[in-house]
Amino acid sequence: MTKHHNQGRCDGDDDNDGHDHGHNLPPVKIDAALDATAEKANGEALFGSGNAGNGWLVEDNGHFEVGQMHNFRTGDTIQPFAVDHGVFIFNGPAGAQVVDPAHNVSAARADRGAVSEAWSFDTGAHGPGGMTQQQFLASGGKEEIKIDLDPSAGFKWLTLNAKYDPIHNTGGSHVVWEAHDSTFFAKGTILVSDDGGNAFTTQNSTNLTFFQSLIDVDPHHKGIQTGGISPAGTYDFETSVTDAHNHVVLDVHSQYHLG
Repeated sequence: MTKHHNQGRCDGDDDNDGHDHGHNLPPVKIDAALDATAEKANGEALFGSGNAGNGWLVEDNGHFEVGQMHNFRTGDTIQPFAVDHGVFIFNGPAGAQVVDPAHNVSAARADRGAVSEAWSFDTGAHGPGGMTQQQFLASGGKEEIKIDLDPSAGFKWLTLNAKYDPIHNTGGSHVVWEAHDSTFFAKGTILVSDDGGNAFTTQNSTNLTFFQSLIDVDPHHKGIQTGGISPAGTYDFETSVTDAHNHVVLDVHSQYHLG
């Protein structure tokens, strides 16, 4: 099942999200490496331990860089098999993480989905001249993550916005990710902090397990009927950067089919 999208990469403001998506966004590089600003000295990503700094979807525009990585949790990265109107299409297993030697997953974990998604937002890529996260967000810039929690043909977006908050995130980039509106959580609720970022880069990963109570596997009946860990279906994941003039300057949109 493929969800239908009303936005391409050069189609103007068809997202109905209040932003000008503009035209001719930079190309997205597949199976690419993050900028050195977004990596450890050993070439790993900044977040967690042992996460690759290559194998990402990467889009950059001067000093701004956005990266997405889809992977077998604790294992190999997953590369897209198709692109549909600018949306990168992935396949992966539904259900909990299991031992999977073919994809370098050495341990099972019953409380995590087999597939994870990671993000990287870098405001200081490609040498001197970029802004820190603090400077960019203070200038009116915006970094946004949209996580689709509808396994069917529709969309059910959980939207997160970056906020510079050294009180609630005392290390790394000092960025936290807040609920954009009150659809699922009170607006401004902190849902995620970055994990090991720096002054220019905020990174972390997510897993459908974290939002299991919001995933309705039976939309034909009233209320939310939750399923198992990381239920089968089709989900979208979008990361974007908006400048101080409300223009979307970077936008990476993926869709992954779990089954």
